Amino acid sequence: MYINIEVAIKFLYALIILNVGFAVVVYAMKIKKLRRTRMEHRFEVKIKDYLTYVLVHIEGKEPLNAPPFSLNQVEQEVMQEQLNDMIENFTGTARDKCMELCKRLGLVQVHLNRLEKGSYSVKVDAAYHLGCMRVQEAVPALLKFLQTHRRNSSLFVVARSIAKCARDERDVKEMVQIVLRHNKGFYDLLVDMIKEADIDHGVLFTEFIQRESHEFIHIGLCGLKDYTEPTVASAAYRLIGSPDRTIQSKAVEIYLKSVHFIPRNVVQKLLQNPLDEVRILTLQAIADLQLMTYIDVMRNALLDESMRVSEASAKGLLLLGERGIAELCEVAAEVRRSQQGEYLHMLIEEQIQSLSLQLHDLDQLTRYNSLVYYYEKTIGKNKRIYRVV
Repeated sequence: MYINIEVAIKFLYALIILNVGFAVVVYAMKIKKLRRTRMEHRFEVKIKDYLTYVLVHIEGKEPLNAPPFSLNQVEQEVMQEQLNDMIENFTGTARDKCMELCKRLGLVQVHLNRLEKGSYSVKVDAAYHLGCMRVQEAVPALLKFLQTHRRNSSLFVVARSIAKCARDERDVKEMVQIVLRHNKGFYDLLVDMIKEADIDHGVLFTEFIQRESHEFIHIGLCGLKDYTEPTVASAAYRLIGSPDRTIQSKAVEIYLKSVHFIPRNVVQKLLQNPLDEVRILTLQAIADLQLMTYIDVMRNALLDESMRVSEASAKGLLLLGERGIAELCEVAAEVRRSQQGEYLHMLIEEQIQSLSLQLHDLDQLTRYNSLVYYYEKTIGKNKRIYRVV
């Protein structure tokens, strides 16, 4: 009985000591944090005039002078963050002068040393700052660090830093190759990182889609989705027959966005594609490019087995002027007693209703009058009184 009480008392004392020790540690950390915050605020006031000087002279020809005072570690870290923000927000000469100032302040060398000799967390932090400062001489060490990096979110911090510091396309390609060994499927993220590099992104993405590796092709297609150059169209064309449906769909989208005319054999090939999305993209491209020579193709697509494709064709014909509208109404009248015909009639009625709300616009008014005229002409209803300007 007495032994159990003694054990309980000792255990209670141990808990009290642990709680007191924990409270002291937490309190010490809080004091340290408050002290650092006060130092940061004081330094921000202290460098206010200096930052004003930097912003005034950032576009000048002369290099920026270093601050007229020495910096302790906390002040150096605050200055680092300020310069990082400037480098991210500026371009051209202004950015170059900020990067040069980082060298003169010794910030570049500090982080190169941290990357070489620091612990894992220190190396990741150093990689981040080196990337912000676009330190090209850090690339070999960053690539080496990336090769042995564990598979976690910090991997992308290091990879992005390599892209920012890249000396040429080879550095970017090596970075991409290493990341793909760690993770596959982060194509959009990789594209976003590649765009940080000071290289010709379009040329690199076009090279990627010409490779045999599906991973590189996916990256290249993701990167080219906003490009509209004819050279991009020719590179994407070879992939529109890819057995990979995702690659095929993206390649078709890029191809159609980058051409000014689509050859008839290509139109026929795309409209025979089993993917609804490919056929829809093709019909939308014909309408957007105003390719009147393909009205017959659009007419045939009205009877596509997919309702989505049929709808895309109907909307495309509405954009191809009076002739396109006449063809749409004629087909709707020919198949009026079928399910497809009922669907086309419903689409036309919806368009008439939608256009009737936009009659303040001359183009919409013209389209409305043409659609009402041909629709009622083909189905034999009494003529309406058409709206005029």
